Amino acid sequence: MSEALALPWPTMVVRLLVAFVLGGIIGLERERRERPAGLRTHILVTVASALLMMISGLVAGDTFDPGRIAAAAVTGIGFLGAGTIIRYGGDVRGLTTAATIWAAAAVGLTVGLGWYAAALCATLLIFFTLTAMHRLEGVLGGASRERHVLVQLVPGGAQLCGDLLELLREAGVHIAAIDFEGDAHEQLVLHCRIPRRMHTDALLDLLAARDEVLSGGLAS
Repeated sequence: MSEALALPWPTMVVRLLVAFVLGGIIGLERERRERPAGLRTHILVTVASALLMMISGLVAGDTFDPGRIAAAAVTGIGFLGAGTIIRYGGDVRGLTTAATIWAAAAVGLTVGLGWYAAALCATLLIFFTLTAMHRLEGVLGGASRERHVLVQLVPGGAQLCGDLLELLREAGVHIAAIDFEGDAHEQLVLHCRIPRRMHTDALLDLLAARDEVLSGGLAS
């Protein structure tokens, strides 16, 4: 009989609770940034991974590999992470969230193995990467911010949309995608990345100065 089968209830509960807390720490940062996979998703991934790791030890015997279920979990979690990746024009979003889901699974498996020190250390490093390193990216050159801008055009303004987009590109704004709304396409949502040196108000002022723009603001 496997030694994991003899795990006392308190040990099982502690491992699941530790996985719950560590998964929450990782997911909290993604939740604050309103990413597709947030607090609950990361908690579920971490707790389930810890459970799978304990099950791996439970079913392992003399002729079975105790890491077989864990290996399947690492592979399978990729499908969940892929669901958070979205393509907007030439931009791809969600890669960081997908990576955090995969990392959360690794933390959960480590907790399920009972290696708390490594799980805690990994969680702190992951959280540091998502927070402090994110700020560091803002200091480095070429960093930008994502914005979704709702633009209301005057009647017939859609014909001058090309000039407007060219003006934004010259200002350093990268247009990832455009969603046209309304029967006459006189309302559009610009999915764009603006340089960090440019304030959002400056972008809106740039739009307001155009004759073909009736109003502009951030999309909800």
